[in-house]
Amino acid sequence: MVLPTITVEDVRRVGLPASTANVQPAGGEVVLNVPVNVFAQAEAVTRQTQVLGFPVTIRATPQSFTWTFGDGASLGPTTDAGAPYPAMTTTHTYTRPGTYPVVLTTTYSAEYAVAGLPFQPVQGTVDVASPAVTLTARSGTTVLTR
Repeated sequence: MVLPTITVEDVRRVGLPASTANVQPAGGEVVLNVPVNVFAQAEAVTRQTQVLGFPVTIRATPQSFTWTFGDGASLGPTTDAGAPYPAMTTTHTYTRPGTYPVVLTTTYSAEYAVAGLPFQPVQGTVDVASPAVTLTARSGTTVLTR
């Protein structure tokens, strides 16, 4: 009996979800020269399919994250998904006013199991881009209030 081998192209075909790209402060407007916090929400995903009549389980795990900020700057790839404020481990600072698309690309590694046999690695990785989050960077004055 010949069992199927799953390739990275097979993983792309079954589809992997885009991670959720989060930007703080929320609302789409940021202040020049003040760090913008970005973080990804991503989880491992399992897909079931049939290949050559055999049941196949594909398990994909986020390995790294790459942010592009629309102003020519990027962050990553990094294994740090970031976290909500006050963590601020993944940030970017805009220095020019403008409207910028922020895109998160998640790189997944995958493994597969055929007919309940042990999991085996899939050679290669799959990149999935999240929908762009649009930010407008403006100059401003910081005011503390109570």
